[in-house]
Amino acid sequence: MMKRTLIGGFLSLLGTIWGLAVLLFVGNNLASGWSTPPGRFLTTVAETGMTLPFVLAILFLLGGLVIMAVEYFKKD
Repeated sequence: MMKRTLIGGFLSLLGTIWGLAVLLFVGNNLASGWSTPPGRFLTTVAETGMTLPFVLAILFLLGGLVIMAVEYFKKD
């Protein structure tokens, strides 16, 4: 039980760090032109080629949170 909780916490931490790294990178390289549906942030993510790291960061964060939630509510 504790092992899976640590894995979930590690994945959440990794996703958070990656997400913040992408956020800082994109914040320093904002696009000059964008359209409203994707917005300026997502347009910049796509233009700078940071789509894969951003998606992986979100998946790791959500995956880690799901693992921790499952372990928290699991009855032993």
